[in-house]
Amino acid sequence: MKNRNPILLIFISPTKMLVSFFVLSLCFVWISLGAWTLPHTYFSELVLSFLPYIVALSILGLLYSLVFFIWEARHTKTIKTSRLVLLILSMTWYLVVWSIFLRTYVRFYAENVPQLQTQTISGYKILYANIYKNNQDYTWIKNLIEQEHPDLIFFVEFADHHSRFFKQYFGDTYPYSNRTSWSKEFIGSVVFSKVPIQNWADDFPQWAWRYAYFSVDYEKTPIYFYLVHMSSPSSPHYFDIRNTQIARFFKDFDLHKEVHRSRNDKVVVLGDFNTTPWSVYYREFAQWFAWEFINVTRDFPGLFTWRLLSLPFIWAQIDHVFVNHLIEISNFEMITIPWSDHQWFHFIVK
Repeated sequence: MKNRNPILLIFISPTKMLVSFFVLSLCFVWISLGAWTLPHTYFSELVLSFLPYIVALSILGLLYSLVFFIWEARHTKTIKTSRLVLLILSMTWYLVVWSIFLRTYVRFYAENVPQLQTQTISGYKILYANIYKNNQDYTWIKNLIEQEHPDLIFFVEFADHHSRFFKQYFGDTYPYSNRTSWSKEFIGSVVFSKVPIQNWADDFPQWAWRYAYFSVDYEKTPIYFYLVHMSSPSSPHYFDIRNTQIARFFKDFDLHKEVHRSRNDKVVVLGDFNTTPWSVYYREFAQWFAWEFINVTRDFPGLFTWRLLSLPFIWAQIDHVFVNHLIEISNFEMITIPWSDHQWFHFIVK
């Protein structure tokens, strides 16, 4: 026994196995509780963004513990008190994590979305996508556009090579556009439209390039659109930048309500917020929209719109569609695109 790999002992000895999962459960709980008690930290953002996976891992750990505990009890015909106590404590810790997450999960998806219509409505067909800056599957993208034939196309991470390839196609088919450039390499966010666009904010200072703002008329009534793309919180530095961008966006949003719009105007805010529903920053800007806007994606439990490095098991929901109570939406669908790390949205709006 002394020559055995100590790591293997965890799987050979039920006691060591239970102790290891008890320690693991403590880690899960303290990580999760730490994230909730310090919600505005970068650490918290990472933990809460992938909280569903922490819950899933804890469930697997508990099931593994139960299987070994039951197996030993059946074969030895005895139940050791120490192991039973460890198992109960592990279950208790896991239940703390699950209850916290389930409360947040249920609160997010419990609310109905009255703006979603069960019948197809007449209106503008919208295609929204984070196209991904390195996506060079031009033919696939063009074929999808021709298949869906949207009236307006919303792209973020639209790069110069996309612009060069699609220049003639979009120029012929979608003669109206709104662009928000934010670097020497990328166009940034762009909207292509078959109908005239009223641009409300063409020139942005460098700190405010993360959204486009324009309107289109439908049956002589303007619909105001914001196309949002916040920085990815891939490091503490970009985490702070994203938070500044969110604050700046809402400051501008309030200003636009005073200058361009009234409460009786139709407004859609959509895009890549790089913020999950479990983040405190999501809750803050959702509360900012309180009583006026609702996230359409709340009607799709378990929706994940972004994957990490094309891995099939690390997903997060960071793309959102907010609409006010005057908007109607139908035929809301998700589309999976090769070479893009995001799900695309297709829907009809009026």
